[in-house]
Amino acid sequence: MLVAAVLALGTGLTATAPAGATDAVSPDGRPVVRTAGDGVERTFTTWATNVNVRHNNADYARCNNSPSVANCPNVRGRVSPGQPFEAYCQKRGSQTVGGNPYWVYVIRPSFSGWMASYYVDYPDHVLPDTPWC
Repeated sequence: MLVAAVLALGTGLTATAPAGATDAVSPDGRPVVRTAGDGVERTFTTWATNVNVRHNNADYARCNNSPSVANCPNVRGRVSPGQPFEAYCQKRGSQTVGGNPYWVYVIRPSFSGWMASYYVDYPDHVLPDTPWC
């Protein structure tokens, strides 16, 4: 939380996931959140139109462990400005988009998957109050 708060002030620091954390996938394919759930819904929108929300239908773990276009080849849906989504969790991916190395796991009523955090309508790379996964 402190790192996110510092980043919100625009200091240019980068945040990293907690040391020693391991990647895991729940039975429904969602990444496992690395912090205790607090029941808070984190709602955001995009600044771009038709932003792909991706997954890997054949290998959930590959996509969840290292989000990128190559590791998450299946487009499950698209999000545009004015269409809110829940940011379930975030992590550093294996592909940087627009200078932003983070990816966010998006939940919408009809689909879920990974989206490059670059497209989230928020001024910093790391989303506030959104746990690491």
